[in-house]
Amino acid sequence: MQPLLLRTPRGLVYADERAEDRSVEGVLLSRLNAHAMSDRAAMEGLLCRDCSVPAVRTNAGVLWLLPLPTSDHRWDGWPEGTLTTEPPVCLRHSAPPRSGIRHRAFFAAEAEVVGVLGTLHPAPRLLASPVERMLRFSDPRMPWMVATHFVRKLRRLTPADEQGEAR
Repeated sequence: MQPLLLRTPRGLVYADERAEDRSVEGVLLSRLNAHAMSDRAAMEGLLCRDCSVPAVRTNAGVLWLLPLPTSDHRWDGWPEGTLTTEPPVCLRHSAPPRSGIRHRAFFAAEAEVVGVLGTLHPAPRLLASPVERMLRFSDPRMPWMVATHFVRKLRRLTPADEQGEAR
């Protein structure tokens, strides 16, 4: 059953809201998708996206495995400050999936949670439909967001080889 979402002058709330319905930053979290809930927990705790054990950590940082941008198959780097909703990985799950999509493994020495991805609802008196959007925590529209995923900004990146070691 879908939880009842109420619009208040200060933002959205669940009719039966509990403490665990909000992130430590005060963002309302979606209850509807079990996969998103497990991804949020993995992102918060830097746990493997596939098995929820702690992700690989070395002096180079935490191990991430992300799909390469599809626009350029010659692409050979990873831009500093990449934003991702994908949790990190453990060594066992660091091999790229056989999905036909190319992936790159790397360590991020910094992986700050900077915002959320979710459904942004219109503020009162706005005639608009809810939209999927990424918002930073500092965005004044955050009270109207129902978050499905946390977003981390990855910095100080080091490529990883197939064994999960820094190159």
